Amino acid sequence: MSQFLEFNIKPSVVERITVFDDLPDGALTDISEIIALACRSRASIWRDVREGRLTQPHKVGPNATRWYVSDVRRYLKGGE
Repeated sequence: MSQFLEFNIKPSVVERITVFDDLPDGALTDISEIIALACRSRASIWRDVREGRLTQPHKVGPNATRWYVSDVRRYLKGGE
């Protein structure tokens, strides 16, 4: 877990991504978790959304967007 601290990832995000494989496909995840899982910057994640490699997120509030875990798993596997 200490390797995540080198990248200034919040402990709550670290806890969440350590159980990522156990989450149901319908669970929602935010961009900070995707950044940590994919080891990519926020700008790169949004570029991947724009280019269709990652699906568009779902708005769950006025300032909150989330992705389904199933979509993130597909993205992390290379879009299979």
